[in-house]
Amino acid sequence: MQRLTLLLVCILAGAAQAEPPLPVEAAVARTAPLQVTFALSGSVEAAESLQIGFRSGGRIIALSVSVGDRVAAGAVLAEVDHAQADDAERAARAQLAASEAGLRQATQARDRVVQLLDRGAATRADVDAAEEAVLTAESTRNQAQAQVKKAEQAVRDTYLIAPTAGIVTERDAEVGQVVGAVQAVLVLATDDRREAVFDVPDVPELDGLQGATVPIRRIGTPPATWQARVTDIAPLANEATGTVQVKAEIAPADALPGLGEAVSGEITVPLGSTISLPASALAETQGMPAVWVVDPQTQTVALAPVQVQSYTTGTIEVSSGLAEGTLVVTEGSHLLYPGRSVVVVEGGK
Repeated sequence: MQRLTLLLVCILAGAAQAEPPLPVEAAVARTAPLQVTFALSGSVEAAESLQIGFRSGGRIIALSVSVGDRVAAGAVLAEVDHAQADDAERAARAQLAASEAGLRQATQARDRVVQLLDRGAATRADVDAAEEAVLTAESTRNQAQAQVKKAEQAVRDTYLIAPTAGIVTERDAEVGQVVGAVQAVLVLATDDRREAVFDVPDVPELDGLQGATVPIRRIGTPPATWQARVTDIAPLANEATGTVQVKAEIAPADALPGLGEAVSGEITVPLGSTISLPASALAETQGMPAVWVVDPQTQTVALAPVQVQSYTTGTIEVSSGLAEGTLVVTEGSHLLYPGRSVVVVEGGK
């Protein structure tokens, strides 16, 4: 068996020596950064939205805004029935007026007792009693003031006030409906910040986009462009689509895109460094990817196993297995075998 193997090797070697060099095209392996650019489409959303509701519950008697309405900060958006709150406020104010009158009377009485003491017609005990009456009246007045403030706040709580300028994006209640305290009635999108929301293919390098600048364009007329910065990358991919949601906040501009407006953008994802070769260079050895490399000293070829990171139209991206500057056969590899003598012809790179 060993003699037969040795005989075959000698025959192949003799054949190789007898055959003229095979003309092939070749390329020099050069490492270059690999990146992929995704053309995306998405929509514009508010960078910040607020759910707003009444601080106190009740039956809604007025709701003056609808979805899409723009509101100013401090605007009254809705009311609940405030008849009881109004009555409580009036009663508190009446109590305050009575306590203030009582304090004036107690103060006047004390002043008279002090004058009588100066003339010897009252005692120190009378003055102390008058002072105590004043302190009691002041305490009653202070409590009444606190009750008035509480009643005023209760009235204010029956009004739904816009905390900031913005656009109403949701309306979750109607006139006549009874709502609870802090139950969401409206959703208000802040008016000064916008973000573009895209669904991006899930690739490992996606996390490196945090903070990257993304140019976006309006889909439709009039044409407009903006710059946005990636602010949020969803930690998990959508199970149905296999994509990851990416949000990019749009830089301040004189005219921001409207909420819900369709936009397109481009996101470039770096994929590391690879050696790009024509797809025709790909061969295999033991079921694994390989390429034919040329020995510059002997001008013979050998198979080199490689790891292919990605396959694109007409090219392969080799991530490992080749040294920088290696000469790789790109055309004519189907006629090669280990040790075959070759000559690189015009057309090689």
